Amino acid sequence: MNKIKYLLAMLLLVFTSCSDGNANENVSSPQNQTTETGKALIVYFSWSGNTRTVANIIHELTGCDMIEIEAEEPYSDVYNEVTARARQELDNNIFPTLQTQVENMDKYDILIVGTPIWSSRLAPPVKSFLASHDLSGKKILPFCTHGGSGTARSVDNIRDLCPDSEILQPLAIYGSHAGSSENEVRQWLQNAGLLDR
Repeated sequence: MNKIKYLLAMLLLVFTSCSDGNANENVSSPQNQTTETGKALIVYFSWSGNTRTVANIIHELTGCDMIEIEAEEPYSDVYNEVTARARQELDNNIFPTLQTQVENMDKYDILIVGTPIWSSRLAPPVKSFLASHDLSGKKILPFCTHGGSGTARSVDNIRDLCPDSEILQPLAIYGSHAGSSENEVRQWLQNAGLLDR
């Protein structure tokens, strides 16, 4: 019986989240988008799906707008090819061209930025996204998925790219634990003032 109630609640959440006919194709428009600290946008890049899983948990908990960062030239599905391309881009400071742009960035006060950790750094598409928008004066709340490195150098990468932004406490989720990270994510969002305690 509890499973049925849970499924009905999730279906209701999906229908109410998708009911706004004015939603942009790339940005969802849930009901509760403004927090006590300002309007927030979740932006993330995900290759394996782990970062997407955490982003979806954040979205479900906060109701913030959300957009996935997509490279113009998609990354291969083959792990070794992805790691080779990522290392070349990271080592040579290459910023891949993106399909994703946010035209109305001025309406957001907070960016919740998600990335996998690649070679101890931000994934190149996340670097491209941050570099291509003026985020001066905005708060950035970073989260990452990793295979054992924690946040590694990703927060320093964000500081380098966004020197005039306020970087808030990051969250690191072990990739294989992404699906069971809701309690950890909830606590992190509460500490950042994006959720009531």
